[in-house]
Amino acid sequence: MRLNLILDTDNAAFEGDQLGPEVSRIFEDLAKEFSYCTLLDRKLRDINGNTVGSIKWT
Repeated sequence: MRLNLILDTDNAAFEGDQLGPEVSRIFEDLAKEFSYCTLLDRKLRDINGNTVGSIKWT
């Protein structure tokens, strides 16, 4: 099984000093889902609710 993760950081939520914290926030959300085994293929969203990527098991 392979986990494919795509994350596009070309929008306002990742500008300036927010790049690291925003990526961290998204990864922390994913980590919580992994720990509860509820992670399915889904879209990734930034703090503003915009779709910025996806995660898919293949």
